[in-house]
Amino acid sequence: MILFVCTGNTCRSAMAEAVLRTRLDERGGAGPVVASAGTEVRSGADGTGANPSAVEVLAQRGIDLGGHVSTSLTLELVAGADLVVAMTRPHEAAVAAIDPTARARTFLAGEVVRLGGQVGPRGDRPLDEWIRALDGARGGHFTAGRVVDEVADPWGEPLEAYRRCADRLDGICTGLARLLT
Repeated sequence: MILFVCTGNTCRSAMAEAVLRTRLDERGGAGPVVASAGTEVRSGADGTGANPSAVEVLAQRGIDLGGHVSTSLTLELVAGADLVVAMTRPHEAAVAAIDPTARARTFLAGEVVRLGGQVGPRGDRPLDEWIRALDGARGGHFTAGRVVDEVADPWGEPLEAYRRCADRLDGICTGLARLLT
């Protein structure tokens, strides 16, 4: 499973989940299961729908986000994920705080595609082997990815910010789908 993580699971990670699932389906659906969760889903807020602006910008791309329901990040989700894709460094740190063993399989959104370009497509390799290669491409650095690897939060911004976020996520997810399939 590939798990996208952001703050509220109503914008970035929700959009990334829907976009990657769509891009994998376009490539024959041969990819892993895709899910998303939020580090700060308010208590009792599990099940909140996606932000209306996120729904709108993805609908303009032919991607349905209307049925999304927010989910809190849990140890069970992290433990069950083969690959965790965080939107920012604080999200990456939140994953590590929940499960320190997940560090080697947790990457910033831009980082996973950037490093994937270095190690090459997954090809016939098992997913866990490819992810170990990604981790190895970090060069032994145990620091978070680069600031440019983060995806800015559009929450509370005008619709144009959601479009920019969707553009960024679409580029990342298209690249990731190519690498995975």
